[in-house]
This record gives sequence, C-alpha cells and structure tokens, in this order.
Amino acid sequence: MTAQPARSTAAKCPSCQCAMLAMCAHLALLASGCTEPLNTSYGRHNERPMPGSVNGTDVLAGMFSEAGHKVAFRRTLITSNLEETSTIVWFPDDFGPPNETVRDWFDKWLSARAGRTLVYVGRDFDAAPLYWQKATRLVPPDMQAKYRAHQLGEIAFHDRQRSPHASEEVGCDWFSLETDPLEKVQDLAGPWFSGIDAAKTEIELGTQLVPPQQAGRLLTSKDKVLVARHDAWHGGQLITVANGSFLLNMPLVNHEHRKLAGKLIKAVGPPGRVVFLESGTGGPPIDPAAEAITFWQLFGGWPLNVILLHLAVLGIIFCFARWPIFGRPKLPATEGTSDFGKHVAAVGQLLFRSKDRAYALSKLSDDAIPPSTGSK
Repeated sequence: MTAQPARSTAAKCPSCQCAMLAMCAHLALLASGCTEPLNTSYGRHNERPMPGSVNGTDVLAGMFSEAGHKVAFRRTLITSNLEETSTIVWFPDDFGPPNETVRDWFDKWLSARAGRTLVYVGRDFDAAPLYWQKATRLVPPDMQAKYRAHQLGEIAFHDRQRSPHASEEVGCDWFSLETDPLEKVQDLAGPWFSGIDAAKTEIELGTQLVPPQQAGRLLTSKDKVLVARHDAWHGGQLITVANGSFLLNMPLVNHEHRKLAGKLIKAVGPPGRVVFLESGTGGPPIDPAAEAITFWQLFGGWPLNVILLHLAVLGIIFCFARWPIFGRPKLPATEGTSDFGKHVAAVGQLLFRSKDRAYALSKLSDDAIPPSTGSK
C-alpha cells in the first residue's frame, strides 16, 4: 500500500472527515514507529500525551461522533452513570468469554429500557503485525529487515496470548467460541455485504463467536459468522463482532472497513449517548465502591497533573523573584520630623484635594495671623 492510493480511497469515503482522521492516524503511527516504541494497547482511546494505538478505538469513536452520537469512555460499569446511555461498545482485552456477573449486568441493562444496544467485539485480532507489514513497504531497504523482525515478533506475541485459549471449547449464553488458525477472509456474505468489495478488505478471522440459532447473521464468510445480532431484550439488541480487524484504528484506514463500520453505526439506531467500555482480563468492575481522592492524587490525573505542575513551577519562580534579598540589607536614610515646611505642604495638598477654591481661600484667611499692632 502506498500513500497515494490510500489518499484516493479517502476521497471516495462518504464521511470525508472520518476518512481524513483515519489517514492522519495511520501517518502518525508510521512516523512514530521510527522514533519511539509502537503503542499497541488494545481497545483503548488515546490518552494524551501518549501517541494513538494501532489497536485503539479513536477512529471508530470519531465516526460515531460524526454520525451525531455523544461519545464517552468508561472502564467501570457504574449503573447510575449509564442510565442515559443508549449504546455501549465493548472491546474487552480478554480472549475468554465475559463472566456470568458481567453478562447478568448487561442483560438487566438491555432489558431496563427499549432501544438499547450492546456491541461486543471479540479479542482475537492484533493490528501490530499489519502495521509493521505495511510500514516495511514505506521505509528504505536497509530498514526493511528490522521492520520484518518487528512484525514476526508481534505475531509471536499474539500467538502466545491466544494459545492458552486455542484448545478450549468454551462459551456463554450469548455465543460459543470456536477457535481456528488465523486466516484472511476471502469471501463475504450477509446483509452487510451489500456495497462491500470483499477483495479489498483485510479482515482476519480465527476465533469466531457462534451465536444461537435464533440470532441474525449480518456478515458471514462461508460457514463462519463475523457479525451477528440478538434481539431478545424488550427492544434492545446485542451485536457480536468476531474481532476488531475492521473496527480498530489501523484497520479503519481501509476504505471498505469504514463502510462496514458505517453499517455498524447505522445498526445501533438514532443518535444518542454512546459509551466505549474498556476492560482487561476478567471484565470491568461493576459499581465499585467510591474512593476518597486526596489532594496528592490530583497530580496523577490528566490534564490536572500538567496544569498543577506548571502552576507549581510558576509559583516557585515568583517566590524567588519577589521575596529573596540578595546582598547586604541597606537602611534607607530617615527623614527629619522638625521641618515645618512639610506641614505647610501637607496642608496645601489637603486643600488642593478639596477642589474648592473659595473654601481654601477662606481657610487661609481665617488662619492668617494679623500683623502686630503693638506701640512703642
């Protein structure tokens, strides 16, 4: 892939701003790979000043915003904070299925109000190998071996992460997990396939989330399910996506992937409040107890940590500039108090401040000392 074809596909995208956002993210990632370690944190949004992750959700969140949704990010399931939320998009950093406690919470949340949607995206994908593969084509020949080594290292790391789950046949009442070797999807079918050029996609599939028989298949590849919809929560729905190979930051550079992401956004319904849920192994905490925040903990949270640090430095500079005495202290010369002329000048200033000429002249005439009339 070269820069010019990617630019031309961005121009054809129905949402130009989202296409440019995806392209800018891609170019920024290519630039960052040469100067600092690649950010590969999974399923999280960009936390400044860190660079964006190839496995992040910023581009998809931007597409939701462009569609009119109000987007927020959470790492805990606090029931009171999610009452007004219409859609939760969950990218768990966990190769296993969600535990029963978390599923029960979501079942209650979906049933509590009509029109709610949970989008569950499986973990079995890592965009880092794809990044190094594409970056290898854009760097000088003397650096290509180094980039290929990075690609092989990321593939090995991902295989080590998924290997404990590869032989497990586990699942839950939402879906069952069937793990196969990772392979590129060649054929697509289903309602979401309309308008998609399968040959231009770069979707990978290993572990699939096999839904119950009554669930609708929205996107399939031969006999494997990529996207399914469950309608069983009093008007709410659960959309399961096999993995993030067409929804994460790096894959969304692909024009066909942005089309599929647009179909997902359309499927959640009219604009509302969308929360991107971020969690690790075991799932997110549910209604955790509130913790008392001390003053010193404020220095650890963005952006208050940077603001308070700058204010502290500015205060130190002010103290050094305003209060220290450099060198020997000097006593200013004292003024005498027996000079009557200063009293006269002070009285004159008081009369001047009255701005009443007649009053001033009358006071002068009243206080004037009459000439001496003594006889000799």
